[in-house]
Amino acid sequence: MPGLTARPAPGSRRPGAAEIERLRAAPVWSDDMVAAAGLRAEDAAFVTVGGGLAGFAFVDALRIRGVEAARIRVVSPQRRPHENLGRLVRTSQIRDDDPLRSDSGSRADNIWGFPGYAIQEAVRRRTVRPLWKVLTEPVAAEFYNPSPGQVFRGIDREAGRIGWESMLAPGQAELIRRRSEGGAYCLVFPADHSPPYMLRSRYLHLGTGYPALGYAPELTEYRMRHGEFFTVVNAYEPHEHVYQVLRRRAGTVMVRGAGITASRVLQRLIDDRDRSGRQVRILHLFRDLDEHSQARPGSGPASGHGWRYQAFSFPKSATSGQQREELAGMGSADRTAWITAMGGATTAKRRHWQRQLRRARSEGFYRALGGEITAMEPSPDGRVRMLIDRPTGDDPLRLSIDFLIDCTGMSPRLRDSRLLADLVDSGGAGVNLLGGLDVGPHFEVRGPGGEPGPLYASGAIARGGYLAPADSFAGLVDAALLICDDLAVRGECARLGPARSFAAWVKWLARRVP
Repeated sequence: MPGLTARPAPGSRRPGAAEIERLRAAPVWSDDMVAAAGLRAEDAAFVTVGGGLAGFAFVDALRIRGVEAARIRVVSPQRRPHENLGRLVRTSQIRDDDPLRSDSGSRADNIWGFPGYAIQEAVRRRTVRPLWKVLTEPVAAEFYNPSPGQVFRGIDREAGRIGWESMLAPGQAELIRRRSEGGAYCLVFPADHSPPYMLRSRYLHLGTGYPALGYAPELTEYRMRHGEFFTVVNAYEPHEHVYQVLRRRAGTVMVRGAGITASRVLQRLIDDRDRSGRQVRILHLFRDLDEHSQARPGSGPASGHGWRYQAFSFPKSATSGQQREELAGMGSADRTAWITAMGGATTAKRRHWQRQLRRARSEGFYRALGGEITAMEPSPDGRVRMLIDRPTGDDPLRLSIDFLIDCTGMSPRLRDSRLLADLVDSGGAGVNLLGGLDVGPHFEVRGPGGEPGPLYASGAIARGGYLAPADSFAGLVDAALLICDDLAVRGECARLGPARSFAAWVKWLARRVP
């Protein structure tokens, strides 16, 4: 297969919906089937679908291992790898200089992790404070966390170095199938609305990120029934109007959720309240409010006042340490139980934010509640009336609020993505016990019978696999390296031994093309 060629299929024409639906019904495609559908085919050795950080980490690892940019194609609707993450970060109230939930050495743009973000910040600002924080964390200082601005600048720099734009195939992936002659096909609908075409590759990587925003059923039902999108919002969609209104007048806002996004939304609400002087009342709804519990050692994150505290989404040893080795040796059921116990909604216990909440509790404008929303309806005065079923068995709680900000997270359900749902239903991809794509130790996508194929997957869609923090910066890089290790065994790229690794790191440091 050539590095990259484009040729029209015999009798090429614009395919109709009928031809594409016939392809959709077939679990495996042949070259003759594609040609008969009137689709032109382009060849590339490696194709990655998604164009986010998972795909970026995979492409970066390939380029570091000597694969030429001309042999790689990136199917993506976005031009920069961090565009989607940037939108989610901004809507969840994390500013460019706010801390992310990551550490100094976890870098999507640097597989070696050195120099880390702390060293770069120390040099740029000419101060030793970031270095001192790293040396003394978490005993004498909180964990060092990079900011979105640092992360995005690094990714832009590395994307330019490896020739990211030259590999882009702007558009949306509609269908993916194994190829009967070996490899995989990807049906692409171009961003410029030109006729769809096929990308034919030896190996295809999926890094599409979370399938969708996580809309709670009662939020969706309220919106669909009443056609009202102003007062009940998801924290990951644009909702700046909520803060603008509450800066102008008093009101009651409910925040639902117990993860890092909920903590950042609360911080924004309290900051705005302090600046505006408005009497804003904050209600915080947890599914199960446990005021003073503390987890047993090794049983999961510590908790209190409804929160579960953990510096990162998983302990650092789950990325590179004893817990990662233990996880790799577990069976599917044990691995699922471990990830469920250690994962879930947690937040970092940052001192500034903790002081804010203590003050808010003592002054009476913040109140934590436990329960589930069972009914919502708009009231004549423009507010929202709701009924909350409490886990204590007490009578349901009736409330009237001005806004609800739902922070219950992103949706991990594969079926929320048309592409992934089709891949599972018709493309032969298996699903693990946590609902992610069933992947092997090198992130190869396995079929229902456990057999590997020419597909790889990493990031959020591979949750429940052999690496617990699958969608963290470190997890994305580790997955990319493991995939490339497998490709190296197959003779598709170079092995990354000490000499090659050091030479590649020097090139990275000097900003030279791999």
